[in-house]
Amino acid sequence: MKKLSFKFSLITCAAALVSTSAFAEEDYISDEELFADDEFENAIVVKDPLEAINRVTFKFNDFVYENVLDPVASGYQWITPDPIEKGASNFFKNLRFPIRAVSNLLQGRLDGAWVETGRFAINSTAGVFGVNTPADNVEGFEPIPPEEFGQVLGAWGVSEGPYIVIPFLGPSNLRDAIGLVGDASLDPIREPLSLIDDWDWEWQFAVGTTELLVASPTLLDGYKQLKGTAIDPYSSVKNGYTQFRRAKIAE
Repeated sequence: MKKLSFKFSLITCAAALVSTSAFAEEDYISDEELFADDEFENAIVVKDPLEAINRVTFKFNDFVYENVLDPVASGYQWITPDPIEKGASNFFKNLRFPIRAVSNLLQGRLDGAWVETGRFAINSTAGVFGVNTPADNVEGFEPIPPEEFGQVLGAWGVSEGPYIVIPFLGPSNLRDAIGLVGDASLDPIREPLSLIDDWDWEWQFAVGTTELLVASPTLLDGYKQLKGTAIDPYSSVKNGYTQFRRAKIAE
């Protein structure tokens, strides 16, 4: 029972990272990306048949983010030197290589898959397990926008479906929620491809918690940009998330 309880907690933390991978992999959402054109200023059409439930979940998540995750993230940034913070972030991003590479392949982006493979090889060796990113300076292997399974489904023509707010995980839609399953199946830290299956549950918990801690500042920055100072934060996050995801699918 103890091990089962741990795995549930670890999966919850992991899903939070996966669901906001667009923010975690791209350091920040620029104002140009978030408020591109005038489309954002006008109400975009978002299917939200579960709005009443979504708003309750949104308020719960917002409380958790502001009163639990934000203080933890601030403390982490305060005590961690910038080089170590950056190196840890690079390390976990590097581990997510299978998700990016396979997602490129499934969309027929052979060049993208090649770049991701080359970056992984260079950063895992010369960059010492991905802590550093020397591939950034190698011609032809500069960083490219990250791909994940939600984008694959979008490229295949799968509709985004209704907007949903997932407890702890935040804004999503039916297509992106399904995409989480594909991402998780390719993540080397988690089952079925987990590299730490034989580790004690304490080690697994430590790795999962560390990954969430390392990603938390960037995740919160993305969330705060979506939320902004709007009179109705729920609608602001819903519209911002939807526009951002549609832009990613259209790339």
